Amino acid sequence: MWEVWYGLEAANYLDDNGALVAELFFAVEALAQSAGWPQTGDAQQIDELVFWQILNHLVIYQRLENEQIVQVAAIKSY
Repeated sequence: MWEVWYGLEAANYLDDNGALVAELFFAVEALAQSAGWPQTGDAQQIDELVFWQILNHLVIYQRLENEQIVQVAAIKSY
């Protein structure tokens, strides 16, 4: 089973914005159900990073396939 881990910047962003980004949080958590591949939004993999545009945010993460971990590095609103 895949897991979603958050780097400090991403965790702080979600914590600071709470209910305002609840839908985004659940979308990111759903990556664990799809082997780290987004089911909605627009995603592009460049080298080891996945750049995912969803809900007016850019989510930058790595898929650590051997460990079955999605490591979210940053979340930026736009």
